[in-house]
Amino acid sequence: PDEVWKTITHDPAESRAAWEKAVGFRAKDVVGQIAPEIKPGKYTLSDKEKYPFKDLMTPFHYDRFNAPGGEGMPKHIGFFTEFEVIETQQLWHAQPVGKATLENMGKTQLDEQGYIKHESFVAGYPFPRPSGDDMGWQIIYNWMKRHSEPENSANYDLTIGVNSRGGIDHRGTAHFFWVHLEGRVMYPPFGYFDARSQKQEETIVIIYTIFSPRDLFGNVYHQVRFADPKKDSNFLAYVNFLRRIRKLSSTDRQDQAVGQDICFDDAAMFAQTLRPDRYPYEISVIGVREFLVPAYTFDAADYLDSKDGWKWKGLRFERRPMWVLEMKQLDKNYIYSKRVFYFDKETLLPHLHLMYDQKGRLYRMNDIQWGMVEPLGYFNALHVNNCDFIDEHCTWTYAPSYPALWLERKDLSLRSMMRQK
Repeated sequence: PDEVWKTITHDPAESRAAWEKAVGFRAKDVVGQIAPEIKPGKYTLSDKEKYPFKDLMTPFHYDRFNAPGGEGMPKHIGFFTEFEVIETQQLWHAQPVGKATLENMGKTQLDEQGYIKHESFVAGYPFPRPSGDDMGWQIIYNWMKRHSEPENSANYDLTIGVNSRGGIDHRGTAHFFWVHLEGRVMYPPFGYFDARSQKQEETIVIIYTIFSPRDLFGNVYHQVRFADPKKDSNFLAYVNFLRRIRKLSSTDRQDQAVGQDICFDDAAMFAQTLRPDRYPYEISVIGVREFLVPAYTFDAADYLDSKDGWKWKGLRFERRPMWVLEMKQLDKNYIYSKRVFYFDKETLLPHLHLMYDQKGRLYRMNDIQWGMVEPLGYFNALHVNNCDFIDEHCTWTYAPSYPALWLERKDLSLRSMMRQK
């Protein structure tokens, strides 16, 4: 309806201007210094040695710029042998997000350990221009307080699992609803979602319902996250065939998500609760520079070709200014020894997440291609590739999200977990 369209859309020119003020630059003005001979145009595998792609790409994407099944290469999906380099795009968040970020810049504070003083956060991105000794913490808290998707969202997941022989061994479908409960600026109600979220300092509520494969039909995951870093999220799983609800502890969240190549703490790129007393991290920025990465898409034209070694085709790349973030895990009992992220300096969104086991081996990865939803002013994690380097298995998820202004508490309650029979 017209009134809903007016609520969820924002003028792209106004949004672009507000976000440029918030971050203080345009991405296209700060790239082009590394390997300037790599210009917009089409490239194939025969160009790999002609141009210094090794200097400009992330090591991960440089390795993927190969024919699948090469000697010494993991038996994964998502290799590519041709792509197009496009001009760096100026990207933005919705105008209300940019406005709130500007108005509240400098208000959010971190304690001496780097953890957020949750009472100081208001709305928008808390650290649009990360700097200083706590720069790494600021970058990850931008993600934890993100506005990359609608504040009321319906997300539909279509996932395939591909084994090392190239066969599909998992076909998953699910819907994924969530509501941001604090710092709301895009859709009413603004501020806190309701009195309960304000009283209990809730930040987000999520409910994920599985439809396939058949043996998982009706299983539901429900999570409520809290602003206080010393308060663990409430994470529940409804097991349909048992008709029982199970609470997942911090240890349980290191278990592999069924049919996928991540653990529950890796959901949506990073979903682990940052706590000073449970699996604490040492966070630092180990790189600040431009990289050539899969481009933000407006048309989702790229695809995997299952008939040609699961190559990634129709792919476009662009130069992006980025931070490389390292999160060293201080508890040796945790599944990973460290995480390495590549964050975009303009959008504040992560492109690539590498996870290393306690032996220091690359264990898993999470590679996201972002889609810009214009004129709604948010981003879709359109194509998500998760791969395991130990057992050489991959999952590929197509996960568009849509504004769902109709969502209420009853749609995300414990009772709603038991709707699937």
